[in-house]
Amino acid sequence: MDQFTTSALALQKNLLELRKERDRFTTQGKHEDAQRMACKIAQIEAVIAALPDAVRPPTLQ
Repeated sequence: MDQFTTSALALQKNLLELRKERDRFTTQGKHEDAQRMACKIAQIEAVIAALPDAVRPPTLQ
């Protein structure tokens, strides 16, 4: 379970970095890139949300 939690934390960190990149695109006026990034983030979040509670570690929000 420890490796699973470590992986979940890494996923959270990667999602944070993707959100930061999306925000950078927005501030740079690259709205199409920001929208594409937002769609990818939403897809990842949808997969996480669909996980059963038994396999969703508490680190995932």
